[in-house]
Amino acid sequence: MNQTPSIAEHLSALAGRLAELARSRAVATPDARVRLARPLEIPALAQAERLLALDARYVGGAEPKEPYAPSLAAFQDQISGCLRCPLGGRRKHIVFGEGDPASPLAFVAAGPGGDEDLAGRPLVGAAGGLLDRVVAAMGYKRSEVYLCTVVKCRPAGREPEAADVASCRPYLEHQLRLLRPKAVIALGETAARLLLDSGEPLAALRGRWGSFLGMRVMPTFHPSDLLRDPGLKRHVWDDMKLVMKVLKEA
Repeated sequence: MNQTPSIAEHLSALAGRLAELARSRAVATPDARVRLARPLEIPALAQAERLLALDARYVGGAEPKEPYAPSLAAFQDQISGCLRCPLGGRRKHIVFGEGDPASPLAFVAAGPGGDEDLAGRPLVGAAGGLLDRVVAAMGYKRSEVYLCTVVKCRPAGREPEAADVASCRPYLEHQLRLLRPKAVIALGETAARLLLDSGEPLAALRGRWGSFLGMRVMPTFHPSDLLRDPGLKRHVWDDMKLVMKVLKEA
């Protein structure tokens, strides 16, 4: 006769799955700890499984597969162990993205640099500080916009290559479909070319709207470009004024 599993049996099963998840992440996050703050009841078990992307429909691990999880938190967990391309094996942290998922504005750079790889966060360091000032001039806080990258692992001193992008592009597409911002700002020539599927130089792309998955895209210079050439700031501000105009009209 079939019996309904007890709470203890549910906890035991979940603990085993948590241990398996922790072991799979040991290389990328050796200091990680997973613990339960209080005994879980059956509804809470289901919630924990959703948050940890343990639903069998959403395959993660080294080779995440579609369908992708329907929330940002679960999707982040689903792809956190990805090793689809060689970048995954060399990263310190995967850089998924951060900010307000309900924001009308998303900034997309090509990939993480050294500072981002160490922090596990997009657009930090000196370039990130400059971007924060641009965002503030637009009337937002960093926490009120969304920041992410095309590839989620550091390309180690080079621009992302075709194989890197091919591995991560489905992730970016799903991420932006979940966000649905009113405007996407492509930071730098590589990100602009990838989002707009164009071979044109950034100087020809910036200042005019393009489209990605039906979302408006404004290409502009990356903050690191501005650190190398402060004279580019006026071009970035001209581009941001076009973005603010669209957001105001939306």
